[in-house]
Amino acid sequence: MKLIQSALFGALLGFCGTMLHNFNQPIGLILSLILTYIGFKVVGQKFIYLRYQVIAAASWLALVIRASTPWSGDEILITGNTLGNLFLLGGFTTIIISMFKSRSRFN
Repeated sequence: MKLIQSALFGALLGFCGTMLHNFNQPIGLILSLILTYIGFKVVGQKFIYLRYQVIAAASWLALVIRASTPWSGDEILITGNTLGNLFLLGGFTTIIISMFKSRSRFN
């Protein structure tokens, strides 16, 4: 059950970040990265083991990659502009930082 919950929570974070990153040009990107960081800290607190964080990160990445590829009607949610690339790179970096910062013994 925790496996499904962590995958759904990661997908929810990916969806919210995708919708938020284009909201108000610099503010939306910053808010989406903050949301991603806080969300993955919550995943780390709720599901203590690292494997659940990795599953949530994989579902986040799968949703974001799917949102950045053209669909059947040629609609695309994450465009290949500066903000889209910063969201992809910054979001993944934020996830990695939040996962390994929580493993530090000097919290």
